[in-house]
Amino acid sequence: MADHDKERFLMLAEAAVGAYAYVAGLLADLPVPIVLPDLVQAVDGEPTECLMALSRARKLIEDEPIEEDHKRAYEHMVLEWFAAYEILALTKMAGPAPWRLDVVEYALNRLVSWIEMIEDGDLGDSQS
Repeated sequence: MADHDKERFLMLAEAAVGAYAYVAGLLADLPVPIVLPDLVQAVDGEPTECLMALSRARKLIEDEPIEEDHKRAYEHMVLEWFAAYEILALTKMAGPAPWRLDVVEYALNRLVSWIEMIEDGDLGDSQS
């Protein structure tokens, strides 16, 4: 990877780790808390446990005593994190391509938008 690509990759990877922690906090604040393992501790090892827990969280969200539009927002938020993570993993394995990093950045931006809508309560059928 070129130095500028490597720097951007590391910045986006750090943002994804931070986003995971934020998502974990939002899930823990649900009426029936969903607790995720700490990704930072897993980064040195294998993050499989965290990925599986986040995947299970998508199913658990369906049983939360919250409105349907909120359930969809949480689900979309989780999916955006997975999109960013998967492209970061692909970039690490397949090598640099500026569009891959653009995809990660775009997914993280969408994730932040879902977080903002969840926190502001600015949800409706048009986002579902």
